[in-house]
Amino acid sequence: MIRFSAKHSALIDDKGRVVLPSSLKKAMGELADQPLVIEKDIYKACLNIFPEKYWNQRLELIEKQLNQFDEEDDDLLADLYENYTTVALAPNGRINIPADFMEYAGISREVVFIGKGKSIRMWDEAQYNKAREGRKPLREMFRERLGNNPENSEG
Repeated sequence: MIRFSAKHSALIDDKGRVVLPSSLKKAMGELADQPLVIEKDIYKACLNIFPEKYWNQRLELIEKQLNQFDEEDDDLLADLYENYTTVALAPNGRINIPADFMEYAGISREVVFIGKGKSIRMWDEAQYNKAREGRKPLREMFRERLGNNPENSEG
């Protein structure tokens, strides 16, 4: 199973292309030969990148919870499908990011990739640093979100 992790820096070229850091490409294993899905994050000004296999699992989970004959669910699905695109990963690790996705995330030249389990977040570096400043320290988040759950104790 894939577990993307760590922070990686990269540069976008003039044509909106970026080379996925080799450690992330290596982590994909055999999935590196399959398309990638790029999603506009619905909470933050960044992009989420999924191997197609994991995106399809996520999409199936969402679709199972919705009724295609309900107007609001239909609107949600329409917006969801508009919010992502599929791209190829070149043998050298290069991917083309569509211009409207770059604009959405405020991506200019310097980017960071953040491994996030089954997906990778891609941020404009300045936007990422700004968002990071506003976040609580990791130890505080652990304590608040996980500290009171007896199942999380190591004893």
